[in-house]
Amino acid sequence: MEARFLPSDLLQLWQQRADYLHQFGDPNSARLWRTAAVELERALTAFGEQMLTVTDAAQVTGYTPDYIRKQIAAGALPNAGRKNAPRVRRADLKTKPQSGRGRPVRRDAQQKATKQVTPISKLRRS
Repeated sequence: MEARFLPSDLLQLWQQRADYLHQFGDPNSARLWRTAAVELERALTAFGEQMLTVTDAAQVTGYTPDYIRKQIAAGALPNAGRKNAPRVRRADLKTKPQSGRGRPVRRDAQQKATKQVTPISKLRRS
């Protein structure tokens, strides 16, 4: 199975590699790994500080724009913009869980997805 890393996981991994290389006598390679880790950390910080509109935040998280607005109004999500033009920092967002509870699939859509259409000629009585 293929290992999957989040960018934040890579930061820790690269720092560990740098420590390992420095410990075993390769300071030049260790310095390169530390430089890469610092650059990644700066990029992650800049990415997290990015301001998103409510609509963009909804697309990123999977929630609706109305839900995002309600979270801002309730104070559960900090408003990084103005009162009538809310913005949300990307780092403050949480994505919607993909499994578990939620609205069930409509029966018509489920039937359409699983069954073929029967021709009318086969439905007539003989």
